[in-house]
Amino acid sequence: MKKWENVAFGSSIFIVLTFLPPYLDIMGISFWLKSVCIIAVLFGALFIVSKINFLQKQVTKKVGWLTMISIFIFGTVLSEFIFR
Repeated sequence: MKKWENVAFGSSIFIVLTFLPPYLDIMGISFWLKSVCIIAVLFGALFIVSKINFLQKQVTKKVGWLTMISIFIFGTVLSEFIFR
């Protein structure tokens, strides 16, 4: 059994690493400042996810993996349309 929190952690990491770097590139931020921003946003997102009570519930591994894979596919398709 997994917790929804683990699924949200994986999804948060994927979303931050997929959508934030291209946005910061558009803004023209340097590499080091971009790295610091990504780390700060990532830790902030993971902290917020850990505080949500609903995500502490148990979920089966199959449902957790299917949810995470569907989020990965949806996020990848969405990022291709946004940053094309």
